[in-house]
Amino acid sequence: MTPEHGWFEKVSGKFLSLFTRKEVKTPLSFFFSVSKAYTLVLLAALYLVGPDANLKVHVFHIGLIGYLVLFLGVYLFAWCRPKHLVYGETGHRAESRFALGTEQREIEPAELAALPGTTREGMVTDPKSLPIVGGGA
Repeated sequence: MTPEHGWFEKVSGKFLSLFTRKEVKTPLSFFFSVSKAYTLVLLAALYLVGPDANLKVHVFHIGLIGYLVLFLGVYLFAWCRPKHLVYGETGHRAESRFALGTEQREIEPAELAALPGTTREGMVTDPKSLPIVGGGA
């Protein structure tokens, strides 16, 4: 990697990490990622327009209209299907296992209670043993 190309790879890597970060894949998290990228593109457009103030105002208004369209799209999606707004791929697959036939039967509460439990090292079981933060009042 040469020094003159290093800055571009660093900046593009940071920009791409907005979309490839290990996070829950939901429509709401996608909206947050798109809004970050949209803000960067809008700021770059305002910077590249140059000194013409009239053109900057037009670019700014177009950017605001774009934000409004994004907001209304998410708002309508949340109004029509609120569960799907924060519902990730894992939850969708878990719910559709019965319909697809990959899960044969549901675990009954008695079977769930009979499963062996696990304990975590250092887990607090008595809340009174916790130190009081802030001095208590």
